[in-house]
Amino acid sequence: MRWTLPLALVAFAEPALAQESTDAAPPAPAAGTVSTTPPEPFQQTIAIGCRFVWECVENEPCTETEFSPDVTGTAGGASADALAVQSQMVSDAETVTLTGTKQDKALSLTGGGFDARHLLSIAADGASRYTVHYADGPIAISYLGTCK
Repeated sequence: MRWTLPLALVAFAEPALAQESTDAAPPAPAAGTVSTTPPEPFQQTIAIGCRFVWECVENEPCTETEFSPDVTGTAGGASADALAVQSQMVSDAETVTLTGTKQDKALSLTGGGFDARHLLSIAADGASRYTVHYADGPIAISYLGTCK
């Protein structure tokens, strides 16, 4: 009776102990066989200049502005039709890391921290909207223009 519990524990633990933990890579396919690994993803450099001509603060009337940030980064994916994007938007005010997606010629990027969330939407024809939502207030500022 006194060996029943220890033997039961060994019976349940033995399959788990028999498994080896290894960080080794899986073996390469044998010579003459076809690998099922997908091809390298499509890669693209992002280099976009934006020119926003309208600034809209909350519910106030929009005013003319000259805000021209640049967006640079990389995009990659299985095809050119849908890419994941990692980028930075650089302006006179700040540099913000933005991530998102590119589908055909349209982009949707977001980033920032809790204090200020950034959203940049670029349509296929270049029409663009950039919005910053600030937690302090809260307040939102939108910019309208083009990015190419």
